[in-house]
Amino acid sequence: MSGSASVVVRESTLADAESFRACLDAVARERRWLAMLAAPPLDEVRAFLERQRRLGMVQLVAAEGSRVVGWCDVIPKQIDGFRHSSDLGMGLLRDQRGRGLGRALLEGTLERARSSGLLRVELEVYAGNTAAIALYEHCGFRHEGRRRRARRLDGAFEDVIEMALLFDERPR
Repeated sequence: MSGSASVVVRESTLADAESFRACLDAVARERRWLAMLAAPPLDEVRAFLERQRRLGMVQLVAAEGSRVVGWCDVIPKQIDGFRHSSDLGMGLLRDQRGRGLGRALLEGTLERARSSGLLRVELEVYAGNTAAIALYEHCGFRHEGRRRRARRLDGAFEDVIEMALLFDERPR
């Protein structure tokens, strides 16, 4: 599956760990889109990816050759009573945004999550991330709540929007 001329959207592999970590770190260091402000060390990222794969994580990456420029993943919850649901995370390097890659990553990940038997995908997004909110709405996510002034970073507050997609409410 491709997202643009030189970037391919595909399932991730453990061989992507170092490049995924670099992409995650770059997005986190923007201090706008993710809760984390820097990626964990590579050994922690590898351990996380290995564990989550065993537990059913679905993850696609956008890659230029071996360089990961974006990702989208759905991580199933492991608590009894919540195993039908999952958490979504995604990010794209700044120079890759606005090219349709986010949509390709999200739609591909959601299709694989649905096929794996998950029924619910949840996410949190900062209220100022209007492009992401529009993408999530386009893909069938609904607003479920708003945590007012939930994050305070660099002296500024930001609301967190809670959204979810229920596959039985979304047409195929």
